[in-house]
Amino acid sequence: MPTTFLKQLLQEEESSDFSSLRSAYLAKQQGLRNVFLQQMNTFIAEALAWDIQRQRQFTDWLLTACEREEDVHELLIHPLNERLLKPVLKQWMNDLPEDVRPYRWFGIFFFEEDNRLEYLQTAIDRGGRQEQLAIETMIRHLLNWLWYAFHHLNEDLYLSETEDDAETLQETRLLIDQLDDSVQKTEFMEEWQEHARTYELWLRFLKEETEGFMEWRERQEKRGENKQ
Repeated sequence: MPTTFLKQLLQEEESSDFSSLRSAYLAKQQGLRNVFLQQMNTFIAEALAWDIQRQRQFTDWLLTACEREEDVHELLIHPLNERLLKPVLKQWMNDLPEDVRPYRWFGIFFFEEDNRLEYLQTAIDRGGRQEQLAIETMIRHLLNWLWYAFHHLNEDLYLSETEDDAETLQETRLLIDQLDDSVQKTEFMEEWQEHARTYELWLRFLKEETEGFMEWRERQEKRGENKQ
């Protein structure tokens, strides 16, 4: 299902600036791979001939639109990312390091990059509470990491280091406190509390037992219910 922005783009009149890009997206929607690649290559060649200011304007236009979309894979296509958007963003960071936007976009949209969290952190450090999307993205990553660390505890396997996860829990809580959306804040907080409880119980378990964490936890929780 095309994104809202992509639908709008495909329905617009032919544009002298982005007609090749529009044709590429349209061909992709129709399953015409060869036409898609040809049109995308044409657009990228055109964009690479622009001056840097125009390239940044295009990047700003596209990635700002992507911020409003839940699924951007149809818009941020591999050749466009690798040959145009990423190089523009990296030069942008180098030329204008005080501008938060390229750090935010790199951290939010380019999941495959090993250092994407560094970009997110830079955006948060420099933009503070104004960088709500970067904060949200970082929280989701940290909560997913905690889930990964705990998700084999039914086999008594802890897939992380407790010292590291203590810092992760603290960092995540501080970021949640910076969220403006009260509904989202509540949802994240509930998930954080569950992970914090699991972490606390795991530390207690290690002092008492060597195996059978899930059974041990169930006993602890039953005792807690009986005390109420």
